Amino acid sequence: MLSVVIKKTLGNFSLDVSWSMERELLVLFGPSGAGKTLTLQMLAGLMRPDEGRIVSGNLVFFDRASGIDLPPQRRSLGYVFQDRALFPHMTVRQNIGYGVRGVDRAGRDERVREMIGIFHLEDLEHKYPSQISGGEKQRVTLARALIGRPEALLLDEPFSALDNNLRIEMRRLLRSIRRDFDVPIVLVTHDLLEAYTLADRVALYEAGRVVEVGTPRQLFNPASNPDLDFYMALNLPFLIGRA
Repeated sequence: MLSVVIKKTLGNFSLDVSWSMERELLVLFGPSGAGKTLTLQMLAGLMRPDEGRIVSGNLVFFDRASGIDLPPQRRSLGYVFQDRALFPHMTVRQNIGYGVRGVDRAGRDERVREMIGIFHLEDLEHKYPSQISGGEKQRVTLARALIGRPEALLLDEPFSALDNNLRIEMRRLLRSIRRDFDVPIVLVTHDLLEAYTLADRVALYEAGRVVEVGTPRQLFNPASNPDLDFYMALNLPFLIGRA
């Protein structure tokens, strides 16, 4: 289980959220500036909360009261940023292998071969990021994030820069990752269709708070949740009728 209870103040913005998840895909959903990416950054150890506690399984990542704050390299998490952040001077194979820690060269090479096969990158392994497409870069980034066998996968709007056809392809890929890797996934998005079609549960963010947690049908169906003024502006009845 992954459990997050954190507070953080940055200027005029205050984040105060709590949620927990099992082996599922949890979407952090809400408008830009609601605190979704900030939550991921603190979960990954890239930013320190002012207060709170973050626990993954039996390992405490952060506990202000106990003075615990593990560095990012000690938190077994795969993190995919919005801009993909591949190393331009490394080949696809080298980029994927960069995510391996604590194994010898033979073990690393075996894992790289495995990930290249899973993500269908056999014809691209010796190419550089500048020589492959946006969708191919995304597959490389996901392979690198998962090669270390993380306890959870964090995705910060990973498909936002892709065109619609590639977004559909990446959603299919994400579903296969859930099936093949059996890893908890936290997906940050403000794309309503992604949240509705991918999530097991949704944590609804608004102005630095989690205002509700539930399944997509519970949160995004006006018939069962009448308090949907923000989402009604997004023409939800039309979406739900076609999803």
